[in-house]
Amino acid sequence: MEPSSSRRLSTAASVALAAVLFAIPRSLHAAPLHGEISGAGSNRTPIAVVRLAPISAPEPALEEEFRRIVADDLEISGLYKVVDPASYIEGVPPGPLGPEHVNFLNWQAVGARGVVLGHYEKTGSDLAVEVAYLDVGAHSMVGGKRFRGPASDVARMAHRTADAVMEFTTGTPGPFDSRIAFVSNRGGFAKEINVFTFDGEITRVTNHHTVTMAPSWSVDSGSIVFTSFRGGAPSLYSVTLAGRAEKQLATKMGVNVGGAWKPDGSSLALAREEGGNTDIYLLNFASQEQKRLTDHWGIDVDPAWNPDGSRLAFCSSRGGTPQVYTMAPSPGSEATRITFGGSYNCAPSWSPDGHWIAYAGRVGRDFHIFIVPATGGEPRQLTFTGSNEDPTWSPDSRYVVFAREAGGDRKLYLVDLTGRWERELTTGKGDDSSPSWSKRLD
Repeated sequence: MEPSSSRRLSTAASVALAAVLFAIPRSLHAAPLHGEISGAGSNRTPIAVVRLAPISAPEPALEEEFRRIVADDLEISGLYKVVDPASYIEGVPPGPLGPEHVNFLNWQAVGARGVVLGHYEKTGSDLAVEVAYLDVGAHSMVGGKRFRGPASDVARMAHRTADAVMEFTTGTPGPFDSRIAFVSNRGGFAKEINVFTFDGEITRVTNHHTVTMAPSWSVDSGSIVFTSFRGGAPSLYSVTLAGRAEKQLATKMGVNVGGAWKPDGSSLALAREEGGNTDIYLLNFASQEQKRLTDHWGIDVDPAWNPDGSRLAFCSSRGGTPQVYTMAPSPGSEATRITFGGSYNCAPSWSPDGHWIAYAGRVGRDFHIFIVPATGGEPRQLTFTGSNEDPTWSPDSRYVVFAREAGGDRKLYLVDLTGRWERELTTGKGDDSSPSWSKRLD
């Protein structure tokens, strides 16, 4: 019989799988679903996103797709409030995208403090797009971008435009030209690896017809490492996004779970069960060298790298309850305990800027998402409704995505570091869990 979730299967599995022992139990009681906490909304900048203007033959569907994706990304960011396009007095002015051609009074009249304008030209299957962001109050152009590529890349051009607007206005590019891998049974009963992009597309990338879990991106974001129960016992696999080339990793290493590539791509940290205990190992596939990093009676799982690969965060029961620790990635290194509040803190994720570690901590009967300084300190609770698990950071370290159960199937949510801005990312039928956010795409 097919298990309904990796959690349930893990409980029934005969192997002493450490990741399962530390797996967060699903909420015991239902909570009402809340879609958005809009506390940060009062500070959002009103912005106009205008449909691209054609240089040659118009393609209205392409123009609207580009506008919609840019507007959706900026809304999701929590930093902007997109002004209703129905109120716009004008579109893209003729001529170059310079401030001298823009009637800023018309944009002031609709309440916009910034405006995104652009041109495009489609030649055969090629698409060229030029966009600009203008400051309405200052009557100036803040910045612009040009993109050229296949017309099928229009969504990525729109995501990169939204990322550029965030860079023009905050100094740091946005996170939307990226992907989120996750586990879901949507489309069937099996738990398969899926990939979400911020234009709403969800693509299934495995067909194992069993339970897969713990996806993690390669350094170049071109492939995903994951654990699969295909064959009965959990084992590590990788799959490329281009071509879906798949291979089994660490075939001679016993029960392996939760691989995480070192930032330089040289080796993979994972949890390995041997003799009834689980420790963190480091595998170098080029040299076939394997190092046992932890050697403790406690169960050590969920390895997560810091940005330069000099530290690992992991979850361990060595203190009597599951807590988050960090250590240098060398055998015998001293582990530093990071979390102290609560009796169950696991699933650490290190922010790309190195400042924070996110984790799931038990509060009462539910789990919530916390962040704590990577060197230790006072944690900050980011979620307050439902039961939440498996945090993963955005490439810009602004947001955390996690899986929430709130009385039904789990869905993926995004929260900012204040905990006041939250958005549901996945909808529809299916239980979505174990998100892993890629780097920005090149």
